[in-house]
Amino acid sequence: MARKIIFMGTPLFAVPILKSLYQNGYPISVVYTQPPQKSHRGQKINKSPIQGISETLNIDYRVPKTLKDNQEEYEFLKKLDADLAIVVAYGQIIPKNFLDLTKKGFINIHGSILPNWRGAAPIQRSIMNLDDETGISIMKISEELDSGPVSNIYRIKLDRNQNSQEISERLSFLAAEKILDEIDDILDD
Repeated sequence: MARKIIFMGTPLFAVPILKSLYQNGYPISVVYTQPPQKSHRGQKINKSPIQGISETLNIDYRVPKTLKDNQEEYEFLKKLDADLAIVVAYGQIIPKNFLDLTKKGFINIHGSILPNWRGAAPIQRSIMNLDDETGISIMKISEELDSGPVSNIYRIKLDRNQNSQEISERLSFLAAEKILDEIDDILDD
C-alpha cells in the first residue's frame, strides 16, 4: 500500500527538505503553504518558496489563510487519510483537532536544539546569544508550540563568520538529509 505524506512549509528553509523527500521517492500527497503575499514595493503578489517548488515539481498544494475553524481543510485532510504530516516553518499553529488526522501524527523540523529557542527566529536567536552550536530538532507536534517529544537532534558548530542566511542554509541541507532516516523509522513504527 502506498504511503501518503502531507508536507507543510512556507520559507526557503523548507525547500531542500521537500525536494529531498520528492527526489527520494516519498509520496507527497499534498503541500500546505501560506497564501501569496503582496510585497511592500509595487504591491506585487509573491508566492511562497514552497508554492513555487510545488508548482515546479507538479505537487498539489493548498494555501488556506488559516486552519483554525477551517472545516473545509479538516474534511480534506480527513478524507486524504494520510500516514504522516511533516511540518517545516509552516507559519501557522496546527489546531489540536488536525493532529489526529494522520496515522503516525505530525512531525516538526525545528531550526534549533530544543528546548532552546522555541518559536520563531531560532537561528537568529542562537547567533544573538553567541551559542557555540545550533542544530535541528525533529519532534512530534503536540498542542503546545515546540513542546512535543523530540525524536532526534542533529547539531552543527556555529561559525561566527556566517550570517543567519548561511546558517539557515546549512541547517536546511542537514534536515533534508536526516529526514530520510527519520521518516523511515517513523513509518516503520
